[in-house]
Amino acid sequence: GFIMSMYALLRSCQTPPSEEQVEESLAGNLCRCTGYRPIIDAFRVFAKTDDALYINCSSGSLPGGEFVCPATGKPCSCGSKAVNGDDTTKKIETCGNNYKPVSYSEVDGSSYSEKELIFPPELLLRKLTPLNLSGFGGLKWYRPLRLQHVLDLKSRYPDAKLVVGNTEVGIEMKLKRIQYQVLVSVAHVPELNTLSVKDDGLEIGAAVKLTELLHVFKKVVADRASPETSSCRAFIEQIKWFAGKQIKNVASVGGNICTASPISDLNPLWMAAGSKFRIIDCKGNIRTTMAKDFFLGYRKVDLASSEILLSIFLPWTRPFEYVKEFKQAHRREDDIAIVNAGMCVFLEENGGRWEVADVSIVYGGVAPVSLSASKTEGFLIGKSWDDELLQGALRV
Repeated sequence: GFIMSMYALLRSCQTPPSEEQVEESLAGNLCRCTGYRPIIDAFRVFAKTDDALYINCSSGSLPGGEFVCPATGKPCSCGSKAVNGDDTTKKIETCGNNYKPVSYSEVDGSSYSEKELIFPPELLLRKLTPLNLSGFGGLKWYRPLRLQHVLDLKSRYPDAKLVVGNTEVGIEMKLKRIQYQVLVSVAHVPELNTLSVKDDGLEIGAAVKLTELLHVFKKVVADRASPETSSCRAFIEQIKWFAGKQIKNVASVGGNICTASPISDLNPLWMAAGSKFRIIDCKGNIRTTMAKDFFLGYRKVDLASSEILLSIFLPWTRPFEYVKEFKQAHRREDDIAIVNAGMCVFLEENGGRWEVADVSIVYGGVAPVSLSASKTEGFLIGKSWDDELLQGALRV
């Protein structure tokens, strides 16, 4: 598992990965014997290094003048090897520098310098077709490719379970022995996979994968003015600790929302950031509800048996509006939260003081649903933003 995760990272990176990328790619792998440190240390040889470490011998020299290699931690002569073309250019030789990335993922494989298997082009070119499979005990599994087909199936089978990455339903069926007679895979429905950057916010299809969402958030933060993207930055930070990379590659935004876990890492943020959920029924009628009103009880949401979640709308933040995430777990990575939160505050200047014009504070892990701290919100509105406000809020 570790080796395949690292292999996938090297094949998909066009340049040597950073140490942080190496650690992130291994976050979903579990080890019960060797321990993580030697595994990560072994994979560090693939990471890009700081060439200055190999030139500045003063920081890594032994008493006898021998150089300590930053890559191995052992005495080495790699730091003294410099080939002088002239005084201004130096070619640095580092230990393990014979690694050549064989990662570029062109279909024809033209840029591979070694005999690496490429992804079969015929699979990339293959056209998707709708599927209808029958399983043991009358189980039915469908893969529609159009939204109308999904709605038709929902009309025919109101109790059908929609599946994208199977990261939740798979656990329910395998470990909790829950039986679903009809499963509908909506992973390939274009209308549910839209990601649209608009003037007033971001429209996110319910079947969009968390990894895709993360890429769009990062692009939006780079492209748009900073005051507009406070909520996007909060989501980037929260998704980082959401789950291992393997899960984020297949798990969907809508699946996480509709599972309605009381310790969902993202639902408090959707609520605090003022998101709206677009819902469509079997007849094609669309209605919109605020994220704050969507969660009704323990794993119960505002969806009729004839309805599905179509998309999520995340508005841009206003100037002086700030969104922040929080998660506390037993472990930093790959663990469910003990408690988490999404918070949003909008400040306005009044007579030289900053006052709270609007605020939203939502906690997960404290109730059967993600819960708004309504008394605290009421206390904060209209008050000056200072230390006294913080102490008062903590009391409430």
